[in-house]
Amino acid sequence: MRKARVRVQLKGLLVGVFLASFGPLGAADRRSHDIGAGEPLVVSLRDALTLAVSNHHGLAAAREGHEAARWAHRQALAHLLPSVSLGSTYTRLDEATVRRANAFGRQITMYFPDSTGALQPFTIEIPQTVFRDGYQTSLSGQVLLLNPSLWNGASLASAAKDLAAAQVEVALQTTLHETLRAWLELLKMTSLHRLQEAHAAHAARNLAQAERLAAVGRYGEADVLRWRVEVAHQQGLVADTRRGLRAAALTLENLTGLPPRGVVRADSVLPPSLRDAIARYRDFSDEDWEAFLSHPLENLVAGNPRLAVLTHTERVATLEHRHSLMAFLPSLTVAGSYGWQNNDTPQLDGERTWAVSASVSLPLFTSSANYSGSQVTKHRLRQAREASRDALRGLMLSAESARSAIHSAVVHLDLAEASLASARRNWEIQQNRFSLGRLGTLEWIDASLALRAAEQAYHTSYYDLVMAIADFAAATGELRGLLQE
Repeated sequence: MRKARVRVQLKGLLVGVFLASFGPLGAADRRSHDIGAGEPLVVSLRDALTLAVSNHHGLAAAREGHEAARWAHRQALAHLLPSVSLGSTYTRLDEATVRRANAFGRQITMYFPDSTGALQPFTIEIPQTVFRDGYQTSLSGQVLLLNPSLWNGASLASAAKDLAAAQVEVALQTTLHETLRAWLELLKMTSLHRLQEAHAAHAARNLAQAERLAAVGRYGEADVLRWRVEVAHQQGLVADTRRGLRAAALTLENLTGLPPRGVVRADSVLPPSLRDAIARYRDFSDEDWEAFLSHPLENLVAGNPRLAVLTHTERVATLEHRHSLMAFLPSLTVAGSYGWQNNDTPQLDGERTWAVSASVSLPLFTSSANYSGSQVTKHRLRQAREASRDALRGLMLSAESARSAIHSAVVHLDLAEASLASARRNWEIQQNRFSLGRLGTLEWIDASLALRAAEQAYHTSYYDLVMAIADFAAATGELRGLLQE
């Protein structure tokens, strides 16, 4: 209760000062803080996420892989169904070959005695056996009654399709997480840059005041020189934060597919769900923290989409090992054909033939090729299981790191909030003394440095908390719920 009362009092003191001096950038301020070349483009978090999902190449590659896996599954299923094919052959022979083949002619006359004993001619018509133009047409089909490899291949293709779908979800979650962090980093650098600009401007005003006091004999030349050094130092810090701001802008532009100019700016409005999460963690009691930090890691990462990838990866490896064992089993294929042969016209009016066959194949000796293949897939299955266990431990470690970071960030933010209130109050007192000429330059610079350090610590702690919450949501698979508006 005491901690809550202190926080309320500190918030009441800081809200007015924070919003007036270092609050979110307004519409007029955004254009005045153009640091990169070209016009600045202010994007909200929703816009950044939408652009990233539409333009991220890694996510697009995962989606194409899923489509390829879906068609591969259909292809594997099609191999289990009967197949029918139509074939036609045309053959043209030279005249000499045709004459030799048909040398006996098309008629044979034979003589047989009649009832009176007289020989009578009997003519037999011989059809032409070889044609100059030959056509052969046939319909053939086959069905696989027993083929374990193809059956397992269909299961393997199904598992690969499910794996590809899980990889798309992981790529989507990764894209959202990276974009959120880049957007928050840009927002953080914008705040720090604005703070540094305010301190540099204040140092310039103090230098002007010191020069006026020195002109009337109330300040020495050494005090003026100290302020000139301080102004140069503050301007150097402004340049450093400007470079950091540009780097953060380029990172966000790369993720969202925007032209890499370093001019994009982040809107300062966080999603309501993210603001609610910040408030909820900051209001945790000691009992809440104990329950939060002691929650089993296995349950925390149960919703992480990477777990589905690990599960499907093991399933694919298992089916691949089973596929290699199928090479030792027999297969049975039934095939049939119906055709028109020896025809001198394309019409289907020639001699008809049909055939049905059943073939059984059993591999007896393959020079240990099948055995070697089974050993390869067996060890790959073991490799996949060990990699899955290692990846699971990594997921749990990242979840533990994220929730510990949340606790640490809340503690540091409370401390930074109290330190900022104390440093600002001390700065206001010293400012009055300095304006009256009752404070030396070094003391005034120390007070300004203390205020700047407190302000930077507060902003850094605040965004550290936001990023830790985002990392924890990504580790637990709750990132989409965190980004809802």
